[in-house]
Amino acid sequence: MKPAPAVVRAMSTLNYLTAHPGVSFTLSDLCDALDVNAASLSALLLALSDAGYVTRHPRRKTYTLGPAGVALGHAAALQHPAIEAAADEMRELANLGNECVGTVATSGEILFVAIEGHPGAKSREAWVGQRIPMLPPFGQVFVAWSSRAEIDRWLGQPGEDESAVLLRERIFASLERVREDGYVVGLANEPAEEVIALVDELTELDREGIRRRLLEAIPRQGADYISEGIQPDDVYDVANLAVPVFDAEGTVAFAMTLTGLTGIRGARLREIGETALGAARRVTRSIGGKWPSPITPER
Repeated sequence: MKPAPAVVRAMSTLNYLTAHPGVSFTLSDLCDALDVNAASLSALLLALSDAGYVTRHPRRKTYTLGPAGVALGHAAALQHPAIEAAADEMRELANLGNECVGTVATSGEILFVAIEGHPGAKSREAWVGQRIPMLPPFGQVFVAWSSRAEIDRWLGQPGEDESAVLLRERIFASLERVREDGYVVGLANEPAEEVIALVDELTELDREGIRRRLLEAIPRQGADYISEGIQPDDVYDVANLAVPVFDAEGTVAFAMTLTGLTGIRGARLREIGETALGAARRVTRSIGGKWPSPITPER
């Protein structure tokens, strides 16, 4: 079953406004960015405005997020206590690199819900509300402790050529390492630059063409993104290091992802991984969560 087009347009509008806090947009601006005709979007904005989720400036005729979103966010924060509970730990972790980003997994996407620290000279700015498709190799921290069926859904159907099959097996094997270590190390690579550029472009223009290119670009990182194990004396360019926070059912409810670890020796990277893992365990305990055993799903 597919969601109703009007619902999809409403979510796209709210997501776009969320990604641009403090910025106001005309109807024409939003039509261009969201690729929606003026008549449909005008009716949608009227409904959102009446409900308080969007505010329309009476003189400038521009749109911003409305106060109803504050109430919605407050209720959501109570429903997801890990976000607030992790704030202090994230600030400490950010001091080890540049930024610490808090994320949750939604249906097929990784959603940024909290950020501490500041981007470095070689890193791109992240923002609350940013969304990235959760396609392999992205999302290991959320699926490593899942069932085999859930992991298979994330991995998708194997390709027909041998290289695709081998990559799928390599990603599956990396999940076992994640369960053993308790954290994920993603390596910087050239294909990542294309992904970052497309994510930035998607923020400016919410277009299906950009999304398709992004969905094609993310899997191309696979071989270069996955760490084969950290050697103490080797030097690594790390894209990110992520640790999970578990809820009472042993499900990953939240992830803390550290960036800014370029050119770091393996021994130091392991130390940071253990520090981040300790922070994740403390947040898990504070919300009454349960850290699962590193059980490998059956093949």
